[in-house]
Amino acid sequence: MEGGGAAAIADRAATYVSDETWKTLVRRHRRRGCDDLAQLARDILKGKDQLHDVVARSAGGLLGFLGRPRIERIFAQELARRIPLPFDAQLSAAARGLQIAGIYVCLTGNRDLADCACLRDVFKTEGKERIAQLMQGAVEDWRELPVRVRGVGSGGRP
Repeated sequence: MEGGGAAAIADRAATYVSDETWKTLVRRHRRRGCDDLAQLARDILKGKDQLHDVVARSAGGLLGFLGRPRIERIFAQELARRIPLPFDAQLSAAARGLQIAGIYVCLTGNRDLADCACLRDVFKTEGKERIAQLMQGAVEDWRELPVRVRGVGSGGRP
């Protein structure tokens, strides 16, 4: 990711923020790392979850006020909690943008990426799913290996 990846991140950031803002952000965080950016991204995502909870409680409360049965209130709350809100994508994109900016800061600041809080957070949310995909692909490759390699399964003889 060194070089080309870092340049791609900087180019992408330039489409959303001014050069001055981007350079100032990188300069201010390069020495101290991305912990503040990671925390801000976490706060945005937590706030998004809290907004879903407020909408869900409001839906349940309204149905309670209207005298609807408990199961209808519960159903409405669960449904309202899970339906995407109009601004979900923007909040998620803002949080991910902060995380990517943090990874850039750590990368260009020659920090050990194992200590990059933003990269750890991305791995926590995306990593499990991606690792599962990689493992599934590896299992499929393993199963298809005898077909791809002549002599496998016959003691190494063709």
